[in-house]
Amino acid sequence: MSTTEGRVIITDSLLNIILIRKIHSGNANSSFFSLDDKYIISGGNDNLLTVINSEDLSIIKKYKFHLNAWTSVYGYNTLAGCGNDGQLVVYNFLTTDTIYVKLNKSGAFHLFYTEPDKKLVVSSGNCGFEYDIQKKRIIHEYIGHRDWVYCIMPSNDMNKIITASKDSTVAIYDRFTQKRIYTSFKLDGAAYVACFSNDDKTIALSTSKGSIYFLDITLSKIIKKINAFKGRINTIHFSPSGTHILAGSELGNAKIFSVKTGKLLYECDY
Repeated sequence: MSTTEGRVIITDSLLNIILIRKIHSGNANSSFFSLDDKYIISGGNDNLLTVINSEDLSIIKKYKFHLNAWTSVYGYNTLAGCGNDGQLVVYNFLTTDTIYVKLNKSGAFHLFYTEPDKKLVVSSGNCGFEYDIQKKRIIHEYIGHRDWVYCIMPSNDMNKIITASKDSTVAIYDRFTQKRIYTSFKLDGAAYVACFSNDDKTIALSTSKGSIYFLDITLSKIIKKINAFKGRINTIHFSPSGTHILAGSELGNAKIFSVKTGKLLYECDY
């Protein structure tokens, strides 16, 4: 997890803090494990994408870009970040090439690999895009929201794309045809984060009002809502089994809930 004090935190599955370290001089806006779990990449307001050892949180290398990074990802041979200036940056470790892509003046808020080191999806303005790193061009565009798209995520089988927007809706698209499959009714606040369960049957959605919604993809309807926090939820993740959901709040705490019952199981203030 990352905090507004520039810290990165590792906890166990019960939210007991194992390691904590200050990484950025300003906000630490994101922290993600590399695909092999050896590293963590963190993006911050200090224009740094910082690579960290996941075992002890020691800093391995800092990459300075012209980017106030909201989100960052780490592949096998590349790392990438996007920021509030509407820019995507991709760095290749093997060639030492850096790609800057200007997407939208309204900001670029989230990204994720669809094919490691080859393709990724990124949200910018009120759209989502899929970018081909090797061809250095946008290959797909996901349109339909009326306001900023805060989150974009592929399904685990990489066939679908979900977007969550400030317009209080989420949408599901066919990744390849770009056809919109589903659009939600208006949620109780801006839709901030969305993620698929490991079996791709359920989607969890978080809002600026502190709610978590669960969407059954087969039924195409909301099946449950948890009033989790009083403020914005910045991150949510399913457990590998799909039985638990982790949520992190702008208020500086994290909670784990039962997906089946909605019961609060564990909590951590950081």
